[in-house]
Amino acid sequence: MSKPNKNKFFASFVIIAGLILPIFLPAFIMMALVKFVPNEITHSGIMSLFILSFALFIIAGIFSKILSLVGLTEQKLDELGFLGLIISVLSSFFSIIVGYYWMKTFHLTSVELSSIGILIIAVITTFVLTALIRMLEKL
Repeated sequence: MSKPNKNKFFASFVIIAGLILPIFLPAFIMMALVKFVPNEITHSGIMSLFILSFALFIIAGIFSKILSLVGLTEQKLDELGFLGLIISVLSSFFSIIVGYYWMKTFHLTSVELSSIGILIIAVITTFVLTALIRMLEKL
């Protein structure tokens, strides 16, 4: 493979990952979490994990809309530099935690996570998605 083909492959891979990972990353992390620490998560099936992951994606979109209504649009966050990055990361982190507890409170999910389990999922998801966004910005 020559150098331009490697760059095209990497760019294609990052773009496809950018489409799939924001929606399904929490489900993949929950499946791995079941294997390594089974006491942290109980679920009725893999489909329930994917449904929860999709719902968390929708809730993150609602959080983004609320931030933009308050005046923190993507442009404003970019202008703020490091502070904007911190606000974006914390918004993503809290949207996952609040989204899960909101769904659990209203009995909209059959997935049971411990407090440590949801924290692990939120932290890993936030860091991976932040890194993915930074890679997409560099392309």
